[in-house]
Amino acid sequence: MNRQFETHSPGDTLILGEKIGLHLEAGDILFLYGDLGAGKTTLTQGIARGLGVSRKEYVRSPTFTLVNEYRGWVPVFHIDLYRIASSRELEDLGLEEVFSSESVSIVEWAEKLFAREDTSIPLLGIDRWIEIHITIEEEESRKFDLKTRNLGSAGHPIFTLH
Repeated sequence: MNRQFETHSPGDTLILGEKIGLHLEAGDILFLYGDLGAGKTTLTQGIARGLGVSRKEYVRSPTFTLVNEYRGWVPVFHIDLYRIASSRELEDLGLEEVFSSESVSIVEWAEKLFAREDTSIPLLGIDRWIEIHITIEEEESRKFDLKTRNLGSAGHPIFTLH
């Protein structure tokens, strides 16, 4: 099952993210796809709010630290793989434990989780996830395509999102 949404400002993207966060469950893994400036971090900031991360806590892109953890009603891991150049570097991060925990993981540049020779199955033992593809429509407008992989999409709460 797929869902599509459109936003027309960063504020709209934050609100959409918050709505998504309210519909996530412990153990969910989100893969975010989109060009630089598409709004992956802005969406993540909203998702974190929806998951109960305090508005006082600044959710920032972990481009240099690679992983940031926030406390909401479940732990929230924000992972940025932009600087990862190889599957070896990816394995050295030790993310298997994060992905198998009762947290919500949000992965920017998720395409780095796939082996070049097989782009259908992610590395690190991930077997179910939610994909969010972000497309820049105009300067402030974004299109968000949500789909699940191996989650039984019709039953996931994210598809009750309005």
